[in-house]
Amino acid sequence: MDIQTRDNRAVAQGRKKLIHERDQYFRLVDQGYSNHKASRLVGVNERTGREWHNGRDAPDRFRPAARSSGRTPVPVSSGRYLSQGEHLHTADRLRTERLSP
Repeated sequence: MDIQTRDNRAVAQGRKKLIHERDQYFRLVDQGYSNHKASRLVGVNERTGREWHNGRDAPDRFRPAARSSGRTPVPVSSGRYLSQGEHLHTADRLRTERLSP
């Protein structure tokens, strides 16, 4: 095989500089190598190979944000359950109906 890995794999190369490695990765996968083996031979992280194999080009597309903005997220109502305010409103209405003559 004429596969060449880059010399210093400890330094991040960025998305644009991995074009050669990506081509080699797909050549190995087409030959029947597993994701794990092809990633190791090319010199990229196994997760990178898996993302290439699954067609995910944008690294931030399917990953959650690394840091939150400091705010707590507001829960989104699914419409299936009543909110606390709706529960209180219903309880108040039932109480007034029982007390009225």
